[in-house]
Amino acid sequence: MPSKFLPKVKDALGLVKEGEIVSANEAFLRLFHLESLPITLGELFEDHFEDFGLFETRAKRPDGSMFEAEVVLLPYREGLYQLLVRDVSERRATEKMWLKAERLTAMGKLAGEIAHEINNPLGGILLYANLLREDLPVESPLLSHVDKIIKLATRCRIIAKALLNFGHPEDSLEEWVNVNQVLQEMFSLIEDHRLFREVQIIWELEKDLPFVQGNRSQLEQLVLNLIINAGEAMQGRGSLSFRTKFDPAEEEIILEIEDTGPGIPSEIQDKIFDPFFTTKPGGKGTGLGLAICHGIVKRHRGQIEFESRPGRTLFRVKLPKIHLENE
Repeated sequence: MPSKFLPKVKDALGLVKEGEIVSANEAFLRLFHLESLPITLGELFEDHFEDFGLFETRAKRPDGSMFEAEVVLLPYREGLYQLLVRDVSERRATEKMWLKAERLTAMGKLAGEIAHEINNPLGGILLYANLLREDLPVESPLLSHVDKIIKLATRCRIIAKALLNFGHPEDSLEEWVNVNQVLQEMFSLIEDHRLFREVQIIWELEKDLPFVQGNRSQLEQLVLNLIINAGEAMQGRGSLSFRTKFDPAEEEIILEIEDTGPGIPSEIQDKIFDPFFTTKPGGKGTGLGLAICHGIVKRHRGQIEFESRPGRTLFRVKLPKIHLENE
């Protein structure tokens, strides 16, 4: 344990001989929750140190807990080596937070450029679609198709606006929104898509659901993203359930969208709301959908959570009935 060879330092310091920690100061023992020595380097670190220098690795304690570590290995004397260890978990978490903030800022700028670029052609599509609608006779079977074009082009404009607002979110949360209506309208926009033609749709909407105070455009974007994610997960097969209910005790509206897709692998569940994270093949996903959903829900002072296992994924959104600006 304490050794005459061990320098007096505040950091966790151990002495290594033939791959084992043979002596360590109190800081080292506390850091690793050790009661006795010796212990091998392999029992404490994921990586194997073959040379002197500074290393970053994951350290492990006998109880199974892990932490991010910065390790310095230096020669000492009499066949001994100094091992200095620092727990840098908190620093790494802060670095990741700042990196995420920088990526969000860059994404906001990019979203603004994209929104400006696509708004003009979308305006043209809407103009000509409306002109076409006016020229068609009332009894024309093409009217419903033109209406779909107008609705979807309008939806694209809303999506572009949502991307723009992702970097610079709207502050206004003053509209009274019927969540049942938003669900039904957003699904009607994409129900003819091949992903949903053979999917069983189950509606379990609470009648007389109270309105939620918020931003309708953002809530439409939230719902549409969740529906599209579910459809892509199921790949055109299975069942898709929509549920709404009111929790009077918490004064909140609860929205659930459940699919029978393959589920979200446990190893990535803590990353699904991260910007740019996607499991879709290259070119088929931006990794922004769920990040935008998370931002919208937080902006409405709500919560978004999910439950997933093979054959079932449920996203649950909880929104306060009234948004109090002075909270």
